[in-house]
Amino acid sequence: MKKLVLIVAFTIVGKFSFTQESVKKDELYIQTHAKTAVKEMILYKIPASITIAQGILETGNGQSTLAQVGNNHFGIKCKGEWTGDRMYHDDDLKGECFRKYTSAEESYRDHSLFLAERPYYKKLFTLDIKDYKGWAFGLKKAGYATNPKYAYSLISIIERYNLNRFDNINEEQTDLVLAELFPNSYTPALPASEKNEIVQLATNTNEKKEVNKPLISNTLTNKKTLKTKTNNFEFPSRRVRIHPNGKIKYIVWKEGDRLEDVAKAFNVNLQNLKSYNDLAFKEEISINQKIYLEPKKNKGISKIYITKNGERMYDIAQNNAISLIELYKRNTMLPGQEPEKGDKIFLKGRKS
Repeated sequence: MKKLVLIVAFTIVGKFSFTQESVKKDELYIQTHAKTAVKEMILYKIPASITIAQGILETGNGQSTLAQVGNNHFGIKCKGEWTGDRMYHDDDLKGECFRKYTSAEESYRDHSLFLAERPYYKKLFTLDIKDYKGWAFGLKKAGYATNPKYAYSLISIIERYNLNRFDNINEEQTDLVLAELFPNSYTPALPASEKNEIVQLATNTNEKKEVNKPLISNTLTNKKTLKTKTNNFEFPSRRVRIHPNGKIKYIVWKEGDRLEDVAKAFNVNLQNLKSYNDLAFKEEISINQKIYLEPKKNKGISKIYITKNGERMYDIAQNNAISLIELYKRNTMLPGQEPEKGDKIFLKGRKS
């Protein structure tokens, strides 16, 4: 009888210890990724509570192989349009292809775009951003997960940790909410003087009953929002496209891009990058121009191209992923010569 009692006791203690450890990991996950979730909420109108809860659920509080090895926090599979890195993992089927990211932040951004750009999630964006229950059931109905209890699991996580507190704040307020939710374990990443003030406020909240104002208060009204320069290469893999001529990787030039930034983001030598794109023949790069990250081919896919009004040989070479010098050679033209509207330009073979 004593043995049976001991076994039951150890079993209960073991389960309790496991639960406590799991809660600690959940809390650490929230503290680590809440800012990113709020940032994505501001940009894409997806409740931060939903994003965090999905991250916890999909990664087993950050411990899954997908999260640890591939920074994949939402179980997003490769799909046809994915051109970034990939990893293979057993899921519904053996050895399925999953997206692999350079950082958790990149995974969170891809999650936002995954929901925002697909028509079957469109109805979700008509819901109030504070309606986390509607979002949870909407995700399940739209087919995000096959688990029949998926929505209930998300709601349970949100309510267990009061994650809905993140759904009506801005990015600058995240530290304050975290300090209030986790006063014994979270230290805001703020200047020392302000950090001490916030932690002290959070610690004393339950002791000072006369303080009726919420924790998110005076410190925020006096804080200035810092404007930072947009980083076009925050998530470089999302910008990569594939040209059908030889499956060459390229990006589309955006306002604010610099060649130095492109070279650094994709680990390409700057001089090689200029060479790949025949930039010795062009002074300025145009918005929406293709910039190749690998050498272009010596010939195109189709044989002949008919020139449009105002098109130059450089434009034809870039759009068809062909070396500009080779294009000149195929058409018995000298560098600097330009075609007229309606001219036949050989992309394969040679002009006789």
